[in-house]
Amino acid sequence: MNKQNFILLASILCALNFLTAQNDNNDKGYFDDYQLSDSRFSIIGYGGVGYAVIDNNNQPNYNLNATTFDILLDYRIGSRWGIATGLGFNQLSGTGFNNSGQNFYHERGTLKIPLLLSGNYAISPRMRMVVNAGFYAQTILKDDFSYVNNTTIGDIYEGWNFGVQTGIGMSYHIDDRFSLGIMFNTQGDLSRFDNTLTTTPNDQQKIKSVNTVGLLFTYQL
Repeated sequence: MNKQNFILLASILCALNFLTAQNDNNDKGYFDDYQLSDSRFSIIGYGGVGYAVIDNNNQPNYNLNATTFDILLDYRIGSRWGIATGLGFNQLSGTGFNNSGQNFYHERGTLKIPLLLSGNYAISPRMRMVVNAGFYAQTILKDDFSYVNNTTIGDIYEGWNFGVQTGIGMSYHIDDRFSLGIMFNTQGDLSRFDNTLTTTPNDQQKIKSVNTVGLLFTYQL
């Protein structure tokens, strides 16, 4: 886990503990003054744009543009806590260079399966702070490196890896089921993808961080 993700994860967990302790005697549901649907299940989706940092063992690191989207099924355990899982998609693209001085354009698509602890806190009858934190398993769907000589090499890295992700946002409750808001999300790999090329078998790679900001929606079933 990189330092930024660790600090954000610890901050979110501390904030959740504090807010829950301050409101143990006021437990009417997700909101203190605004009653939501009685369902314990909800669909949560958020997507954003930002940047990613690619971390190589034996090659230079480089940055990529990032577009992300997660769709989750959340089960509410208590008034402010839940467990969420689903699917997440990352689309990364940008330029980099290797030890030989070759420039390339890198496009990568990944699929992840997160398992998250989710939480929320009512700031006003229709406004809430939402957070989540947890772990994910991730695999590469597409991985193309395009060089200036019109050569494209695909599927250099493969396999599954694992990481941690956190998010924090603000959401406005439109009616008793649907809300919209904005969310900041960050993730970082804990393990690396394997390199399939026999010429550089030890050049493993991970996505050190992905930081995005974008839209959040929630629909209670």
